[in-house]
Amino acid sequence: MSTYAIDLNERVKYFACPHCGERSVTVWGSVSKDSAAYAIYYANLMTGHEEASARLTISFGGWGTDNGQPRRWIFIEARPTVDSYEMMIREPEESLYFGEKLIGRGVSRDEALASEHKDEFFEVADCIAQSDPAVRSYLSGKVVDLDGRQSTV
Repeated sequence: MSTYAIDLNERVKYFACPHCGERSVTVWGSVSKDSAAYAIYYANLMTGHEEASARLTISFGGWGTDNGQPRRWIFIEARPTVDSYEMMIREPEESLYFGEKLIGRGVSRDEALASEHKDEFFEVADCIAQSDPAVRSYLSGKVVDLDGRQSTV
């Protein structure tokens, strides 16, 4: 089994939800697999919503020394439960990053669920949810932990 780790980006960006206008926050970072650059992620923490939701846009391939591989990305929504969280793959059009060429081609929900990489998609998302202090604290129902990060407003 592969070992994943994250490297936090030190910046934070606040944004207005495009659907309701409530203030929310984005944090981001990179993911390594077996000590090599593997993916980048954006975590939109919907702090202004009544129902908590961490929306993860994760781009795989073409990062680090593997930069010749085509990039593809998935959109996963994580919601807290009583003692943990649950995740589901969503359609790429629902991501705030839909259309961003840098992160590659958005993978549809059906394609992601049928992919041989499906388990890996969730393993990386779990690594982010458990290792990024902002995502972990938010999904735990606590104040978002932004220690060590600075606002780019």
